[in-house]
Amino acid sequence: MSLLQKDETLSASTEVQASRDEVYAVVSDVTRIPEWSPETTRAQWLTPERFRAWNRRRLGRWKTEANVAAAEPGREFSFVVQILGGDWTQWTYLVEPGSAPGTTRLTETVRMCVPLPLGVAAFERLALFVWDRRTDLQRNLEVSVDRIRAIVEAGVKA
Repeated sequence: MSLLQKDETLSASTEVQASRDEVYAVVSDVTRIPEWSPETTRAQWLTPERFRAWNRRRLGRWKTEANVAAAEPGREFSFVVQILGGDWTQWTYLVEPGSAPGTTRLTETVRMCVPLPLGVAAFERLALFVWDRRTDLQRNLEVSVDRIRAIVEAGVKA
């Protein structure tokens, strides 16, 4: 079984027909994460720098807390998920100029802060039915950026 390693990263990108500020406004509002995340069902701010998220996937249910690591309007929003008392994963939304005027390139990246423990891998297989976390995470990232693009573009047109 190949486990995700410390500092391993995965990412997905998309072009959004919106300004960088419009994209940033969506990705930096953690209460909206359930709109695009395949696993998060609810998120709420605890303080301006910390939030809690509730997650669900198949038989698995879990809660996490995260600390904002970067909040640079129109540029980058990043947070570090804490599990079992330590940094677990870092999620980053990089907001850059797009390839054409009026577009923004959005990249979502996840970085493992620790090697994936064997017990967590067992939970993922037994409760989440995830056999290949890398492939699963990559698919989730692609779904997320596509959903974010649709959310932002719908808001711009409204």
